[in-house]
Amino acid sequence: MPKLTPHQQFKNAHRALINRWIEESDIDDIEIAKIAVEDLKEWLDEDVIDFECDMALDDDDDDEEEG
Repeated sequence: MPKLTPHQQFKNAHRALINRWIEESDIDDIEIAKIAVEDLKEWLDEDVIDFECDMALDDDDDDEEEG
């Protein structure tokens, strides 16, 4: 069996989640698709805050203090 790409792994996981909701809920497949598209649009519109750490984080400093 060929190794799946990350894209295919995501697609498979997403489809499994959708299928589970179709089987276990009263929501029909068209409504689930509409909800998913609406949610993806909201997610894409979210503001993303970048964080850059000003401190130098070295594991070597911790080792010297302990030893």
